[in-house]
Amino acid sequence: MAIKYKICPKCESKDSVKILYGYPNEKGIMLEAAGKAKLGGCLVLDVAPEYHCKNCQYEWDKEEAIYHAYGKIKGLNISIGGYHQGHQGLSIDFNTREINYSYSLDREENYSKILYQEVIAEFIEKLVDTNLLNWKRRYDDNDILDGTQWEIEIVREKRNLKRSGSNDYPKEWEKFCKLVGEISGKTFN
Repeated sequence: MAIKYKICPKCESKDSVKILYGYPNEKGIMLEAAGKAKLGGCLVLDVAPEYHCKNCQYEWDKEEAIYHAYGKIKGLNISIGGYHQGHQGLSIDFNTREINYSYSLDREENYSKILYQEVIAEFIEKLVDTNLLNWKRRYDDNDILDGTQWEIEIVREKRNLKRSGSNDYPKEWEKFCKLVGEISGKTFN
């Protein structure tokens, strides 16, 4: 899992604790006294922060942590294909807004273009729905000897992440391929 919910979206500190709600019991009081939790009050609300940063006092929930994690992605490098179907490649740089497409069986289809900032912002927003950052590192169906192999490199500032597979896919795969098809104008699957 690449989403670290306990990293503060404001100051990037890892020094944070879970916020506990409801009438505190002895264990909750002891956790707060030890600095391992924060008591959030007796009322349990539908919308309430889940984490507290001990460094800057900021409070946030999982949804904010998710959007913060996706906002740190700098780009994607995608490769999909197989022996008989050729390979498609797509790279998207979120900072320069440049997109490059390549297809090994028809070089005439290869292109490079610059996207509008709004298109990139909408793509990132929809990328959250694919749950990409929480995909396993590898998906394999060992009963199929040939077929489709894929790899996605998630470009980030510090450490890139790779997700890949051979004839097996995460449950959000079709949603991801549709999203990539929308931004590239090409069919990916």
